[in-house]
Amino acid sequence: MEPKTRKFVFSVILILISFYTVLSAHADPSGSLEADRLIAFAGSLMEEKDYYRAITEYKRFLSYYPDDERASLCLLNIAIAYESGGKTDLAVEQFQRIYKNYPGTPVSERAYYEIGIAYYTDGRYEDADRAFSDFIKNYPDSTRMDPARLYLGWSLIYLEKLDRAAGVFSGVSEKSPQYPAAQALSKEMASGMAPPVKSPLLAGIFSAVLPGAGQIYTGRWTEGMTSFVLNGSFIWAAFELFDRGSEAAGTILGFFETGWYTGGIFGAVNDAHKFNRKARMDFIQNLKTRFPLLAVKEGAGF
Repeated sequence: MEPKTRKFVFSVILILISFYTVLSAHADPSGSLEADRLIAFAGSLMEEKDYYRAITEYKRFLSYYPDDERASLCLLNIAIAYESGGKTDLAVEQFQRIYKNYPGTPVSERAYYEIGIAYYTDGRYEDADRAFSDFIKNYPDSTRMDPARLYLGWSLIYLEKLDRAAGVFSGVSEKSPQYPAAQALSKEMASGMAPPVKSPLLAGIFSAVLPGAGQIYTGRWTEGMTSFVLNGSFIWAAFELFDRGSEAAGTILGFFETGWYTGGIFGAVNDAHKFNRKARMDFIQNLKTRFPLLAVKEGAGF
């Protein structure tokens, strides 16, 4: 190719590139294509459960496009990402900020609802109770009313407030596909069913009166019999030593026996607490197996 021809071709290419750049700028003057790309990328990270990178991308979007109509949804998704990543307190702070800054909007309602979800997921059932109770009070016409009742009902079951749980489940709308099961669970709660309970006080008293009796009371027969035999043997041995005039040896043995005896009492009390915790969790697991009533968690805001 001759030098003049080569120069001409290069000039044409440069003109075309410049022309394309100008057209691109006019075609997307606000950078909406880049904004869409950022949103899509952040959403894909959420789907991949790469929550902290998603937060970074949503924050990048907000710094570039603070006035975009999707800004509130970005803030919501940041909070959901914190929630999904186990940062409950950060998530709740973000949800509360959204609720205050966007009053009367759908995103504000969603944020209020998600506060309860965050607490429930984290096992903070007292906080979930308050959050869902407030949501039901403040948003009586919400489409999330029935899911909120289901979460509240299960929170109350975990808190062993079964009478209140019965009332909450009975309030599930007839339009809900979970209405029949909710009513059945409500009736079961109202019937007075509850997990078996062992009194820690009684367990301690039983072991104080008869070593090992407290353990047997809580269902730990092997521990109870072992405690009875060992404590009985040492008490008998101590009395024998005193009876034979070996007061020093009897005192030493009695000192150690006092420790084992006291330990048996505290052990029985602890066994009662363990029994109650296990009975409670077995009771709840049985209910969840028979009545799988729990709202499906909503996804991100896009």
